[in-house]
Amino acid sequence: MLAAPLIPPDDREPMYSPPIPREMRVVAVASIHAELSVQVLRGQCWVVDGDTIIIEKTHIRLAGIDAPELDHPYGKQSKWALVELCRNQTITAHIKPEMSYDRVVAQCFLPDGRDLGAEMVRMGLAIDWPKFSGGRYQHLEPEGVRKKLWRAALRQRGMATLLDDLQPLLRQPVGTVSERARPITTSPVRYYPPKPRLRPWQVWAAALSLLLLPVGCALTGHADHSPLPAARQQHVPPPVTSQQFAPPPASVVTALALNVRTGPSNKAKVIAQLERGTVVVQTGVSGGWYAILLQDGRTGWVHSSYLRPADIR
Repeated sequence: MLAAPLIPPDDREPMYSPPIPREMRVVAVASIHAELSVQVLRGQCWVVDGDTIIIEKTHIRLAGIDAPELDHPYGKQSKWALVELCRNQTITAHIKPEMSYDRVVAQCFLPDGRDLGAEMVRMGLAIDWPKFSGGRYQHLEPEGVRKKLWRAALRQRGMATLLDDLQPLLRQPVGTVSERARPITTSPVRYYPPKPRLRPWQVWAAALSLLLLPVGCALTGHADHSPLPAARQQHVPPPVTSQQFAPPPASVVTALALNVRTGPSNKAKVIAQLERGTVVVQTGVSGGWYAILLQDGRTGWVHSSYLRPADIR
């Protein structure tokens, strides 16, 4: 009887297990994910705002509700109401696999089994968020709470971004606009009328007028220097001369001693003095100065304010 040859362990053919069906693999992966995703945190908490707490340095967002921010209306009231609920209480948080920004999402319970989210909605300091809760807390909302927490309601409709852009503008005093809100304006739209555009025939008419302007000037300018018709002649008054306003030929000195000067100026040299009552004869006028004839034949100048007309009969 022949014995089978021995095969070294390293030279043996590998043994393959039968492949796992795809359906079984999907179920196995889902069960593993469910086991890993179910986490529970217990402990006392710190309250950040109306829908955020901290347990063991983990920021937790209350699942399915939306509370106002601290700088929104009723934001501080919502925070302190949650503080009173959690004071000296051990909170149990059932963490869900989804995330909310940098926070985990969890459904949190008090030691007596009450849901923190349900209690906040029942007090009217938070509203249900059907997108994430499936309407679990909608029946607990008091009447008119969505008008009260209108900013949270707008955030659920996706209008929070527009409201945040308008908020800096609403905080500015009348007449000023911040740099961030400068693209948004509340002033009425100004109407600027369109600029007039010249049509081609208007351009040609203007050019033709400029070309014919010298010809028109030559035709109407009377190049033969003929006198204008009598109807077009304008009356030109004769020039006014100083002789028309010349003083009377004889005047009487009214000053005690009137200086007679060489010219019509106070800076001119004094050549003689006349006593009060002296009669002089004027030969000229320049401004307020009269030229008079002296007894020695010389001509001098005196100011008219010291003379009065002489009575000649």
